[in-house]
Parts: sequence; C-alpha cells; structure tokens
Amino acid sequence: MNDYRQTAALALAKCAAYDPWFPKASEAIVVAWAEQIEYWKLELPDVLAGVIKMYADNGSGFKPLPKDLIDASRVVRAERCQRESRAEREARENARDARLDAAVLREIQARTGASVGRSVPALPEGADRA
Repeated sequence: MNDYRQTAALALAKCAAYDPWFPKASEAIVVAWAEQIEYWKLELPDVLAGVIKMYADNGSGFKPLPKDLIDASRVVRAERCQRESRAEREARENARDARLDAAVLREIQARTGASVGRSVPALPEGADRA
C-alpha cells in the first residue's frame, strides 16, 4: 500500500532541501500534492527522483507546482520501465497484480465480513495430494 501523503511530504521536504526559499508545506499543500501523486499512482522512488530531475532541468527562480513534479516523476518512471528486462517487467507486473488482488479481497471481506478465498480440506493422515 502506498502512503501518498507521506510521499508528498518527503517530496516537498526534498524540494526545500534544494531551494532555501521553498515555503514550508502546510497540511493543505501536502494533501494537494498527494492527490496528484495518487492520481498518477507514482511510487516514492520515482517521485524523489522526479524532484532531482525537476531541479536539474530548471534554473534560478523555479517555483515548482504539483504538475512540474508529476511530469518529471512520470518521465523517470517511463525511463525506468524502458530499461527493464522482460523478467523484471513481468515480476513488477505480477507484484502489482498481487497487491491489487489483495486489496480487492480486503474490500470484499470488509463489506461482507466473510472470509474470501477457497479453503482446502485437510487430507487424511498419510494421504498424498499428488
């Protein structure tokens, strides 16, 4: 599970480290930036690398807005994905599918109170499933 508020707070803190005039982020600012990060489903490493790219690509007087961070982070993510091998991509996709499946099962269980999934009956002692 991704904590988008924490990701936004860390990104804003990194912006402040690059820019001594960067304003202190209020809770409202953190929430607004988190909404954009969540909208694009960006992960913390890509967002932090996006901050680096954002400041590398812009000069004096740069005043970053959420779109600047999102654009830079999406470029970082796209470049990372393009460098992945087939095995790395499949592993990433399988892990994401598993997280999504687990989230759906938790939601069903929360709504119904029922245990979700199939149960496998116990075999008699000494029996083999093969």
